[in-house]
Amino acid sequence: MSANISFTFRVTGIEDGARARAVVEELRELMRDESIGRQVSIGIVPEGGGRVVTGGTDFPVSVSRADLWCPKFENDLAWYAKEAAPSAACAVEWSHPDEEH
Repeated sequence: MSANISFTFRVTGIEDGARARAVVEELRELMRDESIGRQVSIGIVPEGGGRVVTGGTDFPVSVSRADLWCPKFENDLAWYAKEAAPSAACAVEWSHPDEEH
């Protein structure tokens, strides 16, 4: 069974602009691997002397077996971010538009 889901994410703990750009590239690769690259926006925001990578779905995406996919995606997001910035910390917020009334 598939579900329509939306998400936003923040990657903090990034030391500088070069690392932030590397995180963006890693996360774009993840989105391509998940076949949602055209449905997710990713950007860099200066914050507190460092950089934060933010992103999220532009509109809900349909995911099969979301109960399994969502936790795996969160783990993968953290792994990809840490590949570029070892001190990175990731947070993901999920929403389920079909369940919101």
